Amino acid sequence: MSDLFERGIDVKVLEGIAAGKHTERSLIIDLALDLAEDRRRDIVRKTKDGFEAAGRRGRAGGRRPVVDDNKRAAILARRQRGESIRTIAAGVKVSIGVVHKALTAAQAEQRP
Repeated sequence: MSDLFERGIDVKVLEGIAAGKHTERSLIIDLALDLAEDRRRDIVRKTKDGFEAAGRRGRAGGRRPVVDDNKRAAILARRQRGESIRTIAAGVKVSIGVVHKALTAAQAEQRP
């Protein structure tokens, strides 16, 4: 095909992902872009299908919660005793952010 391009002949693709008139450079670029776009579209579709299938099985996406009921109770009890968030995090073996989030959620639940 490069012989055609060397003679100054353009290539016209009639069907498919590279349909249209091309020079050598544009054909390569268009093919690469079209293949990448098709691949991305395929990944998005498969991901969406996977999430929908998981939802039908009762599964939710995302990480599992770090704080279960026992850790939540320990966090709240330690805070009631006046411990700092940093000390609570080290004692319960969770991050400071997790402790802060648990305390904020507990305060929100207490508000009417």
